[in-house]
Amino acid sequence: MVSEKKRHLATETVEAQPPSKKPLDGEDPETTLKELSAELEKEKSKSEDYLRRLQYLQADFENYRKRVEKETSDIRQFGNQRLLSDLIVVNDELELALREAEESREDPTIIEGVGMVHKRLQSILSKEGVEKIHSLESKFNPDLHDAALRVVSDKEEGTIVEEIRQGYTLKGKVLRPSIVKVAENSAERESKSEKAPLEEIGDHE
Repeated sequence: MVSEKKRHLATETVEAQPPSKKPLDGEDPETTLKELSAELEKEKSKSEDYLRRLQYLQADFENYRKRVEKETSDIRQFGNQRLLSDLIVVNDELELALREAEESREDPTIIEGVGMVHKRLQSILSKEGVEKIHSLESKFNPDLHDAALRVVSDKEEGTIVEEIRQGYTLKGKVLRPSIVKVAENSAERESKSEKAPLEEIGDHE
């Protein structure tokens, strides 16, 4: 009786144990590992490609953002250029009125009032980035000046001897060029006039 119980318990113990794991027929662990490694490399390559694309998109967006900011800044800086050009003309007229009033000895109250308006207008122009072009005694620069006349002078050739109309820049860009008179050296002028007939004689010979 005891031996039958032992046999019964032994049978139950064997049946309760999980079956041992065996590799499936035809499955090579080394081949499986290689396949998994290949899949991993493929996914890694995809991830790197996605990362590169994301970096390109980010760079493109950054360039676009900078371009838009620059365009917006340019519009803000130079969008009111026409208005400022008109205000410069008003400034010219106020300066002329002040000179004439002072020369004709007008009522000091009127001169003071016009002077205050003139200073206020100059303050507005300066605040917007409008600056005078300082031309007198400087060398002629076609980017900044328009030459109205060439006058004989003892000064160096190309020196600006008189400013007919004041020029202005807006944040470094020419808003209105200065109209000027430019020096022409008298000695060089005579030298050129003397050289011309000599060249003509040489040509005839």
